[in-house]
Amino acid sequence: MTARTILYLRIALGVITLVLSYRIYRIIMEPIEFSAIKEKRYEEVTHRLEQLREAQLTFKTEYGKYAATFDELIPFLEYAQVNIIERKDSSFMAYNKVYQTDMLKDTIIYRIIGQTSAKEKLVRKNPELFEENFDATVLRYIPFTTDTAEFRMATGFVDRNGVRVQVFEIAAPNTRFFADIYEDYKSYIKNLRIDALIVGSLTEPTLSGNWK
Repeated sequence: MTARTILYLRIALGVITLVLSYRIYRIIMEPIEFSAIKEKRYEEVTHRLEQLREAQLTFKTEYGKYAATFDELIPFLEYAQVNIIERKDSSFMAYNKVYQTDMLKDTIIYRIIGQTSAKEKLVRKNPELFEENFDATVLRYIPFTTDTAEFRMATGFVDRNGVRVQVFEIAAPNTRFFADIYEDYKSYIKNLRIDALIVGSLTEPTLSGNWK
């Protein structure tokens, strides 16, 4: 074996070693990298879902129903004036048939004391979710999609013990907010516990998120 052949073999072995070392490094680092990416993206998407839940509750307080589309919800947040309601605990004397005497009975009094914008009401009620002068128009868009993909939103009714209850559901599929890195981390994304982040439900009267 000539010196040149030995040199070539050493170079080839060096390249193979580097390739294998890099592959081992990627095998170790990929799940760590994806975990960090997932945590950040889940945090931002769930934050917006929580904002949308509060927006829907404010809409329902005003109109007695949930908004069926973003074309209903967003203009409401941007332009609507809503009532400011004061809640006050009170009590009064009422006749009790069991004890056959007047007894003190607790009650709650609600009083309209003014009006404000829907956006301002959300900020006052949930300062941890809404910053001052937040842009309501972006709420319809799933984070990390450059404002091109909207959340899936729908409303409906469920029957609970003979009572017809209105419900809503807002969802962000994993394939949307991981779209830009899907090919790089496909196996990890496919193996996630849930395939979408969802708040509310069309089958249960709940306001919870499925990530909790």
